[in-house]
Amino acid sequence: MREIRNQNLELLAIYHSHPATENIPSFTDIARAYYPEAAYLIVSPQSPVPVRAFQIRAGQVTELAIETLQGEI
Repeated sequence: MREIRNQNLELLAIYHSHPATENIPSFTDIARAYYPEAAYLIVSPQSPVPVRAFQIRAGQVTELAIETLQGEI
């Protein structure tokens, strides 16, 4: 984070995986969402949609649309 600030960059997203469960934020994910401006991307082979994005602010979770060059997923 220090390097991001020093270079005047912006943290856009943080990603991690849930290899054994669906890709929805866990209680731990929500409790440790320290960057409310960032999107939280969760990848899971157990989900019909393998990558999902969420905004987590003050314990509230909102799913975000992911747009690719091929359209929304």
